[in-house]
Amino acid sequence: MKRAFSPLLVAFLSFCVSGCSLSDLIFGGMLSSAGNGIAAVYLSEDDPDLVRESLPTNMKLIELLIQQSPNNPTLLTSACQAFTVYTYAFVLRDAEVAMDEDFSSARHLTLRAKRLLRRARDYGLASLEASHPGFKEAYGSDPRSALERTGVADLAALYWTAAAWGLYVSASKDNPAAIIELPNVGHLLERALELDEDYDNGSLHDLMFTYTLSRPDGGSGAHVVAKKHFDRAMELSGGSRASLYVSYAESVSVNNQNRKEFLEMLEKAEAVDVNLIPNQRLANILAQDRAVWLKSRVDELFF
Repeated sequence: MKRAFSPLLVAFLSFCVSGCSLSDLIFGGMLSSAGNGIAAVYLSEDDPDLVRESLPTNMKLIELLIQQSPNNPTLLTSACQAFTVYTYAFVLRDAEVAMDEDFSSARHLTLRAKRLLRRARDYGLASLEASHPGFKEAYGSDPRSALERTGVADLAALYWTAAAWGLYVSASKDNPAAIIELPNVGHLLERALELDEDYDNGSLHDLMFTYTLSRPDGGSGAHVVAKKHFDRAMELSGGSRASLYVSYAESVSVNNQNRKEFLEMLEKAEAVDVNLIPNQRLANILAQDRAVWLKSRVDELFF
């Protein structure tokens, strides 16, 4: 199901299990789920540094527009997307790299990420509230019933709110109050799958794969369910997302201590032609960069 976004939006952005965090798993899917307007500007970009430098200006522009039109669901969803994208792709990534050398800096970046992701989540919920007055109050008492009011037009808000919420929980592992919010990610994704299971070439299945593995109550069958979502995401994307391979390597191969499979999945990620689908170019470049970084850490990840 295709959908239109404000041309003002500049966002692009699938990876909590075992040796990796939910934020690591979510990365690739989000990068591949930004809509036609964004793809023309950012998702086809081959220079991540250019995106890092220009995205914050657009984030503040969107917030300025929201001040003028506070109940505009398109602007609110755009803000949710942009803040989620920027925080994962740059703030959390910088925190991860800094962790090995500068714990104080890494902590500062993580705290900043949590603030930004909270803002992103709140923008997403505000978008759903703007489209369906009374949604937030209803969701607080009965999430599933409240979500029945949403429709196909809300798919972007559902997806990006789930992504922002999942990243916030991942970045808040030291806060039990935040961790118990994880089921909200599932509620939003399940409703979105009911509305359009092949949304944006498998983005929902991509994110559902990582959510299923991250659930503490997933049980012994979680990996079977997660694999079904992975396979469906791979099918719907035609194997064109490098991030799917990276996500599997981090979430499954590391957990199973399968070094051979880990390296094979990363090699598949590196083999994806980044120019094959222009609006996934940036996502694939960043996923391939991560694959190279993970290869350099293989002796740390496998014992």
